[in-house]
Amino acid sequence: MGRASIVLQHAPDLVDPVISGAMGLDEAYATARENKAKANSAEAQLARLRKEDPELADRVVEGHLTLAGAWAERTERIEEDKRQRRVATRLLDEIVPPLAQTRGTRTFSRYDPAFAGGTPITRKTIAHAMTALAEMDQVWQERDLP
Repeated sequence: MGRASIVLQHAPDLVDPVISGAMGLDEAYATARENKAKANSAEAQLARLRKEDPELADRVVEGHLTLAGAWAERTERIEEDKRQRRVATRLLDEIVPPLAQTRGTRTFSRYDPAFAGGTPITRKTIAHAMTALAEMDQVWQERDLP
């Protein structure tokens, strides 16, 4: 009776073939167990997705996205985030240390707009840079970075 119950719950399309004798209960039970494992696996994947990315999980539940599609999108998002972090890190590595090296020097007093290679630095640019450095300091404090 236990095996029949599993077949009824997880492979209801096999109930009639079992009753008619076209399929054995053992074969139907094996299929039902596979279906049950797949369902449990899908439920576990959805629960993990809900924890990691609730918006994607909601789209799966609403039928706008398959579970496999959601995981593919999640993977793409993670890779894009890594790429953006890598680019941001390289940019800051190129800008901040040279700026820090000018502290305490007379480099700033020797600046001449006539020799600027690109857009000349203005007081507005300096103000934006100071704001950016203050924002950077805040993020470093929040993340407890050295």
